[in-house]
Amino acid sequence: MTEVLLFNIKGEKAIKIKNLCRRLYIGVREIPREEFGVKLSALLGLSDDKSEASGSDFEEEMLYLNGFSNPMLDIFLSQLRRQKAGVALKAVRTDTNTDYTPYELYREISAERAALSKGNVKVHPS
Repeated sequence: MTEVLLFNIKGEKAIKIKNLCRRLYIGVREIPREEFGVKLSALLGLSDDKSEASGSDFEEEMLYLNGFSNPMLDIFLSQLRRQKAGVALKAVRTDTNTDYTPYELYREISAERAALSKGNVKVHPS
C-alpha cells in the first residue's frame, strides 16, 4: 500500500497533504509524538515489535513515503510543491530505514541535509 506518514505536520499544511493524498489514492497517517520511538517497521505493520526507545522527540516536520513507485513519487512531490506544502525532511522507505525509529531517521536525514548544505556530500551504498 502506498502511504505517507506525517511527523510534526499540523494545520493548513497537514490538510493540504491529506487532501493531495486522497486525490492520488495514497494512504496518509499522522504519527503522534508518543510513537517517535517505535520502529518504522512496526508503524507500517511489518513488525509486531512495539517497543519504544526513550528520548525520541524532535520538532521539525518530516514525511516518510512508503510503497511509492518512481512515477508516483514524481507526481506526489511535484504536486506537493505546486500546493506550497513542501516539507524539508523527506525519506522514502528502504530495507535499511525500516529498522529505524522516526527519531533515528530524523537524525540521519538531518545530518545528510547539513552535509549537503556544507558541500560535504557522503554517498551511502544502497
